[in-house]
Amino acid sequence: MKKTLLILVSLLISALLFSQTPWTGRTYCKITLDTKLMENPSCSLGGGGGMPATWDKVYAHLGLCTCNIESEERDCSSESANEIFCYSQITPFQSLVWQHVVGNWGEIAEDDGVGLMVTEGDGVYSIEFIVEDYFSSADVSTELGETSAVPSMPWDVNLGGKPYTMGMVFRNTDGTSSGRDALCKDLFMVDILGTPTIIQGSDPEGQTFPAMTVDVHDAGIDEIMTLSDNTMIYPNPANEEFLINFKLVKGDTDVKIRIFDVQGKLISEDIYDSQNIGWYNHKVSSASFEPGIYMVQIALDNYVAHTERVHIIR
Repeated sequence: MKKTLLILVSLLISALLFSQTPWTGRTYCKITLDTKLMENPSCSLGGGGGMPATWDKVYAHLGLCTCNIESEERDCSSESANEIFCYSQITPFQSLVWQHVVGNWGEIAEDDGVGLMVTEGDGVYSIEFIVEDYFSSADVSTELGETSAVPSMPWDVNLGGKPYTMGMVFRNTDGTSSGRDALCKDLFMVDILGTPTIIQGSDPEGQTFPAMTVDVHDAGIDEIMTLSDNTMIYPNPANEEFLINFKLVKGDTDVKIRIFDVQGKLISEDIYDSQNIGWYNHKVSSASFEPGIYMVQIALDNYVAHTERVHIIR
């Protein structure tokens, strides 16, 4: 473990010294998994060794590390300390890389769309999202093994931190089949804002994981669609109903509006296919909602473009 830590920290220091990539605060990420290239049949989603997985649905369980952490307290003030911490926490299971978690796992694995990947055919699955929006939601579960690694919480980018490392595992609809590294350990994305690389939790200083590719870059207008800057939820706090007012700047866009409670349970979902450019007012009836905090999530095509809290009062 000491050898692994020294190697990771050495790589990190090099990245800090030579990276010229600025961070704008809006990061597009696409993760693609080709199950044919996975090695271990016990954790290749039923594929591997040249054979494709055949599930209609595959879910990604992702955890992001952004800040130094002591128990449940997060210190986001030092970028260099944060990045070194996130690299040093890469372990096969129970890693503190899993600070901000999106997905359902273990006994609570559900077919609720949280972390659902696009099925591209021939055993290939992908998911794309804006990192700052995706991990700011409350669609969380920290059940990675016998105990939780760290109490997960939505990422508030205003508190600081950057997307440094990301843990990832994959499952079929009910969690009976999983996708992990060659020894069935967690997978990790490192150097997210530099040259993103997928490494194996079982061999972090060894070869990369050929079954996965990633595309990470500063998000452009077609990817963000300026939704976060043009979205308003009112009234908030709300009582019997509230409106979601948003603008689309790209045509032929599939829109999915979901409401989650703070435990990540899907409360409502509305789907609108092939929407045109323009302003939209979506009314949500909240009369049946229990008082409390809920998360409004707007997905455009295949990625989450906006997440916002709404407070229901009586």
